[in-house]
Amino acid sequence: MESAERPGAINKRDDEDFQKWLEEMCQKFKCLSPKQQFTTFNAFLQQCSPNQRYSISKTISNILYQDILISLPTELLEQICHYIDTKSLISACCVSKDWNGLISSLTDVWRRKCYQMGIGTVLHNSVNWKVLCLATLKQIEGLHNGSAFHHRDIQATCLSLEQVTGLDYCKGYLIASADDQVGIWRTDDYVLIGLFSVPKRISCLKMQDAKMLVFGHSSGHITTWSLDVCRDSCQASLRREYYGHTGVIMSICLSTEIDLILSGATDFMAKIWCLSTGTLIKTISCHSHWVIQVTLLPALGCVNNRTLYEGKHSLLTKTRDHVRIFSWPKESSDGSKFGDINEVENSVIEIPLNPVHNFCTPGCYVQNGKVSYIKQSMVKDDEDGNAQIVLESLATRTRISEVYLKRKVRKLLAIGEKFALILLPHSHMNKYNLLVIEVSSGNVIGGCHLPHSSSTTPDLAQVVVGETQWLDGLEQLKPHDMVIALGMLNGQIRVVTWRDMKEKLTG
Repeated sequence: MESAERPGAINKRDDEDFQKWLEEMCQKFKCLSPKQQFTTFNAFLQQCSPNQRYSISKTISNILYQDILISLPTELLEQICHYIDTKSLISACCVSKDWNGLISSLTDVWRRKCYQMGIGTVLHNSVNWKVLCLATLKQIEGLHNGSAFHHRDIQATCLSLEQVTGLDYCKGYLIASADDQVGIWRTDDYVLIGLFSVPKRISCLKMQDAKMLVFGHSSGHITTWSLDVCRDSCQASLRREYYGHTGVIMSICLSTEIDLILSGATDFMAKIWCLSTGTLIKTISCHSHWVIQVTLLPALGCVNNRTLYEGKHSLLTKTRDHVRIFSWPKESSDGSKFGDINEVENSVIEIPLNPVHNFCTPGCYVQNGKVSYIKQSMVKDDEDGNAQIVLESLATRTRISEVYLKRKVRKLLAIGEKFALILLPHSHMNKYNLLVIEVSSGNVIGGCHLPHSSSTTPDLAQVVVGETQWLDGLEQLKPHDMVIALGMLNGQIRVVTWRDMKEKLTG
């Protein structure tokens, strides 16, 4: 009698036969059409018990729904996320907890997104870049649709029933003039805290540290006033008068640190005065037209974005046809605060603007060794403009960039490292005429519509910009800060402030 085969040998032969059969079946399955494959697979499933079907569903789920993102190396995931736009990246965080954890941990990705959207240099290391990115995205969306701006009208009829002709802003205070009257408002609630009259009609004005006012007058003379400001009241007293111009004062600037006043007028002159004594120190007479803008750039012992040269004070003058920048040593042999100002005309940079007739665009700014201004030519009313923001290096005297705006510009209001604020001609169609422009590309980030404000000087003295730090980075934008104010007819001032976007979203 033959001995029985061992059970282990039988099981091994059965496994071999099964593997051979399975390979033959797989080859035949591959040759079927997709429809036949589905029918075959479905028939096999119908023959399975409930327990087998449950096991199969778990296995198939792992095969069909494998999370590729989780299996990627962090370095590769970062590279992929750098190419995804911010909105899509935020949406991807909502897919699952695993995705949210992985993507949220990519600090370098969120930091780069923040910089791309307009965040400047954030110094401290404790920044949650994803949270900052979300807040910046909401702010950008608010700029784009206009909801980031809050508009209010101040009744300034206490000044005059005519147009408000001069405005300035300084450290939480808004000052306005109409004819020979002056009003001062605090900007946390726009309550009038001061009202007084001056002897002559005001053509331009400037406030310094909420402690001093300087007025340029239509008569050609200048007055300075001391301010005594408290929460609910403001008193002004005349300090000194300065005589020397024979035309209307168009622009004025002062610096208490170096004890100087700088003025420009329709007599083609820019004059430098000693603030404390009223003495005329220097007359700059190289201009061939009205001096419509003057700016002092003192070197105050520390490097800042408005200092041109280490160890030198500077000043800027602008006419319709030239921008001129003068510099002089801040140290002098007699120890005066304003330095060796006799050297002021020995080093001058001239930038020709090549105007057509009397057409010129106001607004010229100096920062980080660059001068910025608008270049454009006259076009017909029904044609698109051709304005461009020009940035020139003062060190090399070469053009750094030209930012093409393809529109008409009324004034370059302010410019920073990231953004520029420009005013367009008024439109009756509620189109945006206050625009936030990305400096690097010229793209419009957003804006709002402003009412018409008639020019009172070539430099638009009836328009003033509020806090401007946000132009260097949106992380410096503070809700309720003033963006811009415009003097209008019938004794009104339109004030635009930043809306709290977090408040808006939760309210």
